[in-house]
Amino acid sequence: MISRTIYYVVFPLYVIFVIYSSLSLGNDLNDILLIVLGLLLILSMFSDIPFPNRFGLFSFIQFLLLFGFHYTSQLNWCYSLYIILLSKVLYPIRRMSLSIFVGFASMALYTAARITYMDPTKYNSLAVISDFLTSLAVVFIIQYIVKTEREKNQLIEQIERESTFYQSEKLKVIGELSAGMAHEIRNPLTTIKGFLQLSKTQDYNIKPWYELLTDEVERMTELTGEFLEFSKPRITNYQVASMHECLLKVVSLTESEARVRGHQLQYTEFSPELRVYMDTDKIVQVFVNVIKNALEAMAEPGKVTIRLYKSKSWVNVVLTDTGKGIKQADLKKIFDPFFTTKPSGTGLGLAISQKIIQDHGGKLEASSMEGRGTSFVVKLPLR
Repeated sequence: MISRTIYYVVFPLYVIFVIYSSLSLGNDLNDILLIVLGLLLILSMFSDIPFPNRFGLFSFIQFLLLFGFHYTSQLNWCYSLYIILLSKVLYPIRRMSLSIFVGFASMALYTAARITYMDPTKYNSLAVISDFLTSLAVVFIIQYIVKTEREKNQLIEQIERESTFYQSEKLKVIGELSAGMAHEIRNPLTTIKGFLQLSKTQDYNIKPWYELLTDEVERMTELTGEFLEFSKPRITNYQVASMHECLLKVVSLTESEARVRGHQLQYTEFSPELRVYMDTDKIVQVFVNVIKNALEAMAEPGKVTIRLYKSKSWVNVVLTDTGKGIKQADLKKIFDPFFTTKPSGTGLGLAISQKIIQDHGGKLEASSMEGRGTSFVVKLPLR
């Protein structure tokens, strides 16, 4: 907006001022020629708008008109017109060498017109050098402005592209979650509908299928509960706590279930001094979920081992079971919402666990070998 004001308002006004000044002072060589050249110079400033592909040609014509106008007016004040026109011509040029050439060429025209009415004194000679140095400064300033504006535009475009991409990915994830949620809820609803239709033939007596219907309703309740958990905002209840104490609580919560199933739960390696900035309840939820999955994965009596150790700036917790393991094809999808290999699973437990760990600035990784068990590694920043 400022540049347009300079080119299309200030420049014409300055041309009119030079015409008035030259005529008033009696310096001009020809009154009519001065006015005609001035009007043509003003018109040329607007003539390149509808012909952007002819910018170079129009710029050359503009400098010739300005040279003739300067020569006819016999006034040094035309120097400002050269600078304004030079800044306009330099703006689309990206090569520094070409910009310097154009700057020196414009000053050469100015000097050529200037020496026709100025005495060849030492002062005027030094003034010519000053003019060329000024043009060089203008070149560098314009190039800096152009480069800065180009980088700003590129940054804006990049931000817009990333925003569009993230919005697209967000909608994609929402679509996948919605499809998965609809699919998982539809299964128990179909079962319930079938039993209700069947009960119609027996005067709506649902007693024979009461437990099955109740199980399906509980399954939907569990699924919606986990889905709401998955969509909760990020954790806010942070505090520095001992990871060892956190794992002791996890062991106390899961040890009885392990014994009932005939498995062993061993906390074999630990470092009591390791502390983490965390929401303890959420981290306990992660470990309990992983251990329950491990207990369910072992069909025969097995063992779940917990290890706690430090690695550089990370606190590592490794949970290993002796179950049947996970297929490599499935291992890549275990953190995807609604993916599960268990007949009664919702497929949200590990997705929720991964989200909790990521909210803590950590990582949740898994490795497995079929027939030899699975290991989950939780990495959290050490405090």
